[in-house]
Amino acid sequence: MTGRSVTEEQPLINRLAEWGLTRAEAEVYVYLLQRPTESGGSKIAVGTGLHRQYVYIALEKLLAAGLVEAIPFGKHKKYRARSPLEIEKITRKRSVAASDLVHELNKISAIHSEQDFEVLQGANQIQQYEMDYVYGCTEGEEELIIGGHSKGFFDLMGDGLEEYIEEKERKGIKVQYIGSLSEKPLYELNISSYGNQNYRYLEGMHEGVTHLVIRKDSVSFWSFLTPPLVYVIKSATVADDYRKFFQLLWDIAGKQG
Repeated sequence: MTGRSVTEEQPLINRLAEWGLTRAEAEVYVYLLQRPTESGGSKIAVGTGLHRQYVYIALEKLLAAGLVEAIPFGKHKKYRARSPLEIEKITRKRSVAASDLVHELNKISAIHSEQDFEVLQGANQIQQYEMDYVYGCTEGEEELIIGGHSKGFFDLMGDGLEEYIEEKERKGIKVQYIGSLSEKPLYELNISSYGNQNYRYLEGMHEGVTHLVIRKDSVSFWSFLTPPLVYVIKSATVADDYRKFFQLLWDIAGKQG
């Protein structure tokens, strides 16, 4: 192989196996990912040390998953890896499918829970959670935010911020944000051009390091300290109570404006 040694590749292969690939699939994908041109099955077998039968089985699975593409080469085929970004897309689709499945299973479940709880830690985990939410939510949903640190959120979302905000607008998600006057310039720079975003400033509210986000059936408490944390309470009842609290603050901010 080129570039990395077997020892250097092993952690990547382990992580791909944890993600859901078999070890053979992971080894074939990592091998192809390092090749600048497509490779035939025999060459892949030599490069990975796998039996040709296992290589072709792995290739069929990788082709079906969209991680590898086949290139016609005479009577045979050669193969090349697709971008690692495909893994992110597949993960997002899995998350949406899992949410739908949980929703359907809850309809028949005899085990009822009034609330559940989840903790997210670190920028990567929080970014993935938010992207999964925005792609998996129903069109026209509502999102209410009591802010205090818009810059922290924009920085955390990084390069994915524009895609995230645009997907919200495309789905018609109604966003209402209550923040401090000191956040106004940053809001107008990043958000004001999107028609689904509404913002009010609450006099006396300071810019801190936290957010509170209310959605259809959850309330999230955000901390932008190091590492960033999000505590998610999943309960329609709790969300409804916080929604009433938000509306009170929204009305007060409107009167101040």
